[in-house]
Amino acid sequence: MGFSERPPDREVLAGGPARAPLLDRLPPAWRRRGALVGAVALGVVVGVGTALWWQDPPREATPEPAPTEVADPEVRLVLVRVVAPARPQQLGDDQSIPLRIDGALLHGRGPGTATVTRIHRPGSSLAIDVPALPVELSADRSSGRVRLELTPGDCGLATEWTPSARPFTVTWRDELGDVRTGLGGEHDASMELAMIRYLDVVCGNAGDGL
Repeated sequence: MGFSERPPDREVLAGGPARAPLLDRLPPAWRRRGALVGAVALGVVVGVGTALWWQDPPREATPEPAPTEVADPEVRLVLVRVVAPARPQQLGDDQSIPLRIDGALLHGRGPGTATVTRIHRPGSSLAIDVPALPVELSADRSSGRVRLELTPGDCGLATEWTPSARPFTVTWRDELGDVRTGLGGEHDASMELAMIRYLDVVCGNAGDGL
């Protein structure tokens, strides 16, 4: 009688009861506390998201305007020299002969252009004529020559006027069409005396000759 091989016994793992999920293993008090914390956290996230959506609409709905560069060049007027009359005391009280002064308009070398349209003195003390205006200035054409012709308007005011470092108002128009104004007429002490002397002479208020 022969012997037959017996197949080896297979290892059988004895199965126990299924392990409860982690949440079920927590005490009821802890489960209630965790559910409350989760609900509060979810409410906070939803509330913050809603507030951000309400306060910050999509960029496509309200596009930001592109910045516009506005060029505002500075314009200066410098009084260079007195052309005529060389000796104003010889004029007497002839107010029809103007004091002619050569000047220079200077551009601030910024972007854009400036078209000078007027040089004047506020009030009625002086009348100023500048035949060369308008003069256009730019970075490529940074200076322009002008000749000012001054005559007294109201002699009572003119003889009381003492020129300062920048006694005139310069008006110009930029490349956008906006009108700008600024003080101008920088000069030295000899120019100051020449303007005062001329007004005193033609207004009949001259003292000793200079």
